[in-house]
Amino acid sequence: MKTRRYIIFYVLFALTALMIGARLINLQIANGNYYREKSNSRTVRSVELAAPRGEILDRNGRAIVSNRTGYNVYILSNRERTSAQLNKVINNLSKAVKSKGRFSDDVLPISVTDDKYEFYTAKEESRKWKKTNGYKENDSAQKVMDSLCEKYGIDTEKYTKKKILAIAATRIDMVKRGFSMASPYLFAEDIPIEEISVIKEQAEKFPDVSIITQPVRNYPYPTLGAHILGRVGMISAQEYEENEDDGYNINSHIGKDGIEKYLEKHLRGENGSGRIEQTRGGYSVGHNVEKEPIAGKSVNLTIDLDMQLASEKALRDTIYEISSASDSAEGGRDASSGSIVVIDVNSGDVLAMASYPSYDIENFGAMYNELVSNPSKPLFNRALSGTYSPASTFKLLVGAAALEEGVITTDEEIFDSGKYTYFSDYQPACWIYNQKGVTHGYLNVSEAIRDSCNIFFYETGRRLTIEKINNYATLFGFGQKSGIELSAEEKSGVVASPENRKKNGGIWYPGDTCQTAIGQSDTLVTPLQLANYIATIANGGTRYKPHLIKSLAGEETQRKSEVLSKINLKEENRAAVVDGLRRVVTEGTAFTAFQGCKISVAAKTGSAQTSGVYTNGVCVAYAPYEKPQIAIACVIEKAGSGSHVAKAVRRVVDSYFDSSDEDNMKTNVLVR
Repeated sequence: MKTRRYIIFYVLFALTALMIGARLINLQIANGNYYREKSNSRTVRSVELAAPRGEILDRNGRAIVSNRTGYNVYILSNRERTSAQLNKVINNLSKAVKSKGRFSDDVLPISVTDDKYEFYTAKEESRKWKKTNGYKENDSAQKVMDSLCEKYGIDTEKYTKKKILAIAATRIDMVKRGFSMASPYLFAEDIPIEEISVIKEQAEKFPDVSIITQPVRNYPYPTLGAHILGRVGMISAQEYEENEDDGYNINSHIGKDGIEKYLEKHLRGENGSGRIEQTRGGYSVGHNVEKEPIAGKSVNLTIDLDMQLASEKALRDTIYEISSASDSAEGGRDASSGSIVVIDVNSGDVLAMASYPSYDIENFGAMYNELVSNPSKPLFNRALSGTYSPASTFKLLVGAAALEEGVITTDEEIFDSGKYTYFSDYQPACWIYNQKGVTHGYLNVSEAIRDSCNIFFYETGRRLTIEKINNYATLFGFGQKSGIELSAEEKSGVVASPENRKKNGGIWYPGDTCQTAIGQSDTLVTPLQLANYIATIANGGTRYKPHLIKSLAGEETQRKSEVLSKINLKEENRAAVVDGLRRVVTEGTAFTAFQGCKISVAAKTGSAQTSGVYTNGVCVAYAPYEKPQIAIACVIEKAGSGSHVAKAVRRVVDSYFDSSDEDNMKTNVLVR
């Protein structure tokens, strides 16, 4: 029995050895050349797999920016490829991928015009590029291109000038981005499926080209809040140098501006890795994921999606109406840009921040040339970076300060005689005297705000002094950044003062205090500062730090509202000022715009004269008058007057409180 077991064991062992031997003979002798060639013909490349960025949501969790799957085209390095072969692949890709945007100016600032090479940037920029890239200051575009063709082996007989330019720009960019065996070159990202199909169907034209699906930003509303959200783009050389230690590589994407930049470290996530398998001929035969990417954290903004949409529409529609209704520059014919900011008066949360014109974030690359050359400057964030004279909206500050300092009382009346005759050599007139030859007569502070009487505020400002005006301007947040998250893009504005005038080589005269008191002179403010200013008046004197971020990664931060300054306005003084604001709506310059509004609104318009014939329109407001919820500031450039701008503010108020439905209106006031 025992002997039989040994026999069976030996037989099984012999059969196993025979099978292994046969397999070895097959692999090494019979088919050795085949498997050797197969092994030698395959290469494996490691690639980084981008992590999905965190979503950007509104205050109620609705997506403003999400992610979708896109197709990116990479060129892989191959030591066996000649320069001429690489140029051919680049040329084939340039023809197939028509959606690829133009290279940035720092890559190759040369274009082809009438079959001639020319530098298209300003001379100083062209000289800077030539110096950086090792060329002489006087080298022509043709000489630079001849040098590049020689350096990169570009056949000038084979390709047209435009094709040569595309190849040369790509080769320069490949060097800048560290193209190597370990670092593929991202030729184009998020290209249409039609272009992918061409590359796949004509694979023989695209050796060493790989298509990888990666997450890309998705914008349900491509132009919505573009200046708030910002964009994501390929990292620049300077950005790479600054962020290399944080795990970025030369092909990484990074937030360029707006929230995308401010929250970059939270939104970016953690990249994964994969492997691409290629034949010796350079054709991809497969890829796999080695390490799954980890998505970035999502963020909830304070922005209300509905309010942002409504504010942008109100701004756009009002600008169109103003420009369409007038045949003169003085009347608003050339109105084409502006901003609206809506803020919660009791917390500083920014509910909407619109800048017009805006742009399509998804098509930024393709439209870059048009965007930067547009005289209306669609890339400019007017809400944060635009600075404007506050015009008559500044009179609220002067009135409140004068009451608090005791230089006027709530019932004191000042006579408007048409001209201000305190100074013998400087006697400015009231606007109504200039326009109609009449005066406002005797006015108290509420009536002066209603009628926007210049004479009243010339006298009040002179009594108050420029020093005290500036003290209150500082308390209300003028002349300084607000501290909002996008402070890198925010301007601080200017508060008129003798010191500022002297710094700029000018002389301050006593009459300049009077001009400052009516919101003219040197004072410049941003729409965000104006919105926070009117919010401070509305809530009784508390200036909150404005915010765009509500919570991160779905976790309510329970952020407490941050108080930046406190103006302890006496109730009777505040009541006198806001009574004037209410009268502007019920009797004054905003009456027509708010006629029939079911919400009680307090507002002040302003008309700020600029150089030439143009006048910017300004309007600030809050609502409801009895129990303030929101504050709004709107500036429209070249609008002709502030009363024109009040129409945009009315539209925002209607949208917020849904005034077409009284039940909804009441609900919004209570819980929004």
